[in-house]
Amino acid sequence: MTKKVTIGSYIKFSDSCKRDGLANYSEQGRFWDVHRSQADDVQKIYNQELEFQRLAQRIGNCSGILRFSQIDDDETGKKKLKLRLQEAHFCRVRHCPVCQWRRSLMWQARFYSALPAIIKEYPKARFLFLTLTVKNCHIEDLSDTLRIMNSQKCL
Repeated sequence: MTKKVTIGSYIKFSDSCKRDGLANYSEQGRFWDVHRSQADDVQKIYNQELEFQRLAQRIGNCSGILRFSQIDDDETGKKKLKLRLQEAHFCRVRHCPVCQWRRSLMWQARFYSALPAIIKEYPKARFLFLTLTVKNCHIEDLSDTLRIMNSQKCL
């Protein structure tokens, strides 16, 4: 049986170098720590150019305050603290590691939820993971190459 209790306080990442990482609270928190650390690195790179400083500021504020609910897991007989994200504010910057990680989790969940219906509809189908590449073209041929690549979407 799982018990859900909302944690009254927020876990806040401050701007200082010394952060109280989520790994101190839960085993799952290390993923947040890694991606948040990578976001800090991307923020520093963006801060080097004047035109990207607004994006750097958005990345710096990304997932700065996270609100979790606490779940006690009794399945194994041990009391183990699990955290479930309830509220967060993301920057949605294209190259933000935290946002990209969350986006990949969303697409992974969508795929896993659609998979049973796909298998039911096509029971004898086999799956193939395919990556198509194109040789680097000359800059003069770029628009033609892109036109050809985009025409493949119609197949």
